[in-house]
Amino acid sequence: MTALGDNVHIFARPHRREALVRCFETVLGCTVRTVEFPGIAEPMLVVRFPDGGALSIEFLDDAPDDDRPRLGAWLELRADDPAALMRAAMDAGLREVEHPGHPYYFMAPGGQVFTIAPRSGGTAS
Repeated sequence: MTALGDNVHIFARPHRREALVRCFETVLGCTVRTVEFPGIAEPMLVVRFPDGGALSIEFLDDAPDDDRPRLGAWLELRADDPAALMRAAMDAGLREVEHPGHPYYFMAPGGQVFTIAPRSGGTAS
């Protein structure tokens, strides 16, 4: 049997560090810490989500970076009130991404796209 884990690792350019910290701490209410690992030149960010799961961000000069949504993997967040979380993302100046899959997508600094889906028992509006 196979399952998808609760940890995600992405890459970003070093100049996006502070904007990503603000995005995850302020908008999403996550705990963000800086961690150094042997063999990795730039300290990484480790983001812990309030209801579980973690995201690590490794910083490389040649990481994908754009002000348009990345065309790689898009990550799903779960929230009790997706509309409220989307409003918080928009209020923080993050960019909305339109796609027919779900009503709530936003782009983090550097182009990573997140969709916000209702948590089991949550509301989609």
